[in-house]
Amino acid sequence: NFWMAHHVDEGKEELNFSEWANYSLKRKEHKMEEVYEEVEKRHMPLGSYTWTHTDARLSDEEIQKVVLWAKQAQSDYKQQLEKE
Repeated sequence: NFWMAHHVDEGKEELNFSEWANYSLKRKEHKMEEVYEEVEKRHMPLGSYTWTHTDARLSDEEIQKVVLWAKQAQSDYKQQLEKE
């Protein structure tokens, strides 16, 4: 439990959707880029997590959906930034 809590805390330091409303547009745009890059490269979810939580493994279709969603969100934030 300590190990998992530590990973969750580390993850929240990198990306915390509970704090998303407080992020600047620039930070949101950058975080969306990181989301699709990490998922696309299969770095997320972590292998150490999916090893014990097999239902968290993403199929190729699920990866594609997350990547497309994050790329669209990033594009939307980038457009908003350009308007500022």
